[in-house]
Amino acid sequence: MLSRKKSLSELVAEHHSIGAVLHLFGIDFCQHGNKTLEVVCRERRMSTAPILKEWESMRQQERFSIPELLKGYTVDTIIDYLKNSHRIFMRRRLPYMQHLVSRAQPQNLSPAMQETLEDLKIAFPLFAEDFVRHILEEENETFRYILVLDDALYHRGGLGKAFFAMQKHTMQSIAAHHRDDDDDMRGIRELTRDYATDATTPLVIRVLYSELQRFENELQTHAAIENRILLPKAFALESKVKCLMQEKARLN
Repeated sequence: MLSRKKSLSELVAEHHSIGAVLHLFGIDFCQHGNKTLEVVCRERRMSTAPILKEWESMRQQERFSIPELLKGYTVDTIIDYLKNSHRIFMRRRLPYMQHLVSRAQPQNLSPAMQETLEDLKIAFPLFAEDFVRHILEEENETFRYILVLDDALYHRGGLGKAFFAMQKHTMQSIAAHHRDDDDDMRGIRELTRDYATDATTPLVIRVLYSELQRFENELQTHAAIENRILLPKAFALESKVKCLMQEKARLN
């Protein structure tokens, strides 16, 4: 339970993840750091309840093993879940981390940390742009192909559409390409020296590094869903569609 007496800076220092929830509701803990949550909400004529509810929901979700929960679902449901995760990444996670990068100032930092921050201000927007391009490509190519296979086998989508899609894609090539792209955060991780901080690191940078590491953990879970659940199901789909095509060809 969050203390009502602590300032936003104290709350975020104690629970880094609540900074993201505050940002979702338009509250910048850097700007209002000396005020309590109740005071800021009163000034904005809003209740603290939705903020606390969102934060508790976030904490609950982090306790579940999502890959295990999704094992029994169909590929279209799994893809819907992954697409929803993409939207959260693009609309919430990346903008908040970019906000933290822009808020962090190089003054009063050690020379090494100052250099890292200056590099991060250049590198992070490039990373975010490349990441968005990657996930949109995944949706338009990989997910679309898998859904064509699923439609052909289970939803009367037509074998003709699947046949032409299979001339352009194979699950083997998709899986190989996916393995090459698994470590999206490597450059950022190396730049920040594995998100290393110490007692002298300003709060905004500690929160930023915490968010970067949390994002990396989310991407690892995302990759596990794709590698351990979606892709094996898609390989099986492709194999079944090929068998169905061969059977149709023999009958004709």
